[in-house]
Amino acid sequence: MTDDDAPTSTQPAPDKPGEAPAKPTATARSRRRVLAIGGGILAALVIAVCAGGIAVISAIDGIMDRAEENERSVARTDAACTDLERRLNRLLPPGATENPRARATAVRNENAAVRPLLAELDQLPGNHREHRRDWLDAWSQLVEARSAYAGALDRQVSGGEPAFFVPPQGQQGKPVVERLVDAGPDSCDGSVRRLASPDL
Repeated sequence: MTDDDAPTSTQPAPDKPGEAPAKPTATARSRRRVLAIGGGILAALVIAVCAGGIAVISAIDGIMDRAEENERSVARTDAACTDLERRLNRLLPPGATENPRARATAVRNENAAVRPLLAELDQLPGNHREHRRDWLDAWSQLVEARSAYAGALDRQVSGGEPAFFVPPQGQQGKPVVERLVDAGPDSCDGSVRRLASPDL
């Protein structure tokens, strides 16, 4: 067989050991760069979508937790108001007493019955804390006005001037009793009205 008869091959000869591999062409480098950038963008999008999904789920979970917490707070407030009414119903109303000294004692006993309600309300969680704080302040103003009335009754017993109950006024001249009725649950209305008239 002659050299002319030898088969020809269009394939390049295999790399010889020790030779450096052929350098990629500009097109191959460009393709690799586009794939790397595309992969990075795709990974960033996947991470952003996952993070956004987690944030949405977390926000929904937080809203549901706050709603449940507020429902529990409303239920506890109703129960505290019902308990207050029960405590008051066991006490002699100030208006049923026969003299100023007994009336002062009855007023103080009713004030003592209010304190557990205030303690319970002060411990309630929830995102309506500012609204509840305003309501608690109104309760405190009512109790303070009643305490001042009890003190005036004591002075009356000692020969002082006749005692008068002065209903407390709140912000912008609105009576505290109206604030308590407007802002509180219906279960507290009866107790508020009773406590608002210690002189009857």
